[in-house]
Amino acid sequence: MKVLVTVLFLSSCTFFIKGNEGPKSAKGSSYSIHFSKPYWVYTKDKRSDYIYENSKDGRILLSNSFCDEFQEQPLEQLAHKTFKTVKNFKPVVKEYTTFQNREAYKLEGSGLVDGVKVGLRLLNTRRNNCYFDFVSINPEGSEKKDEDFGDFLKTVVFK
Repeated sequence: MKVLVTVLFLSSCTFFIKGNEGPKSAKGSSYSIHFSKPYWVYTKDKRSDYIYENSKDGRILLSNSFCDEFQEQPLEQLAHKTFKTVKNFKPVVKEYTTFQNREAYKLEGSGLVDGVKVGLRLLNTRRNNCYFDFVSINPEGSEKKDEDFGDFLKTVVFK
């Protein structure tokens, strides 16, 4: 599963980086996540703000933030860019919604990452000149309704 995470991070983050500098993260200064449920383990990684991996079935929840970036592009376009390297990506949900009283975009579907069939969910939004995306990655075999993603989103606290 670590390979899956690496591939997804590298593919989703490469279009965000300009030149030699990466964008500024809002972790700690503008938001925090304190998710705690059985089998979910917090993992530190330089490429994402927050990563939680389910030790029982390999599901992953993650969050990224980019301040002073991506303020002009529509949320829909940014969501689709995040999954652009997912082979055979088939969206099943594509809709604008709200998240904590802000415009948000929800994208859900499935595809292949590093040859592994996965279910993917993304919710993105903007706040205080920062762009945020929240992602759920579910490997084949863990297709049950992922209520943990909703619980993960409930623990997001914007400052």
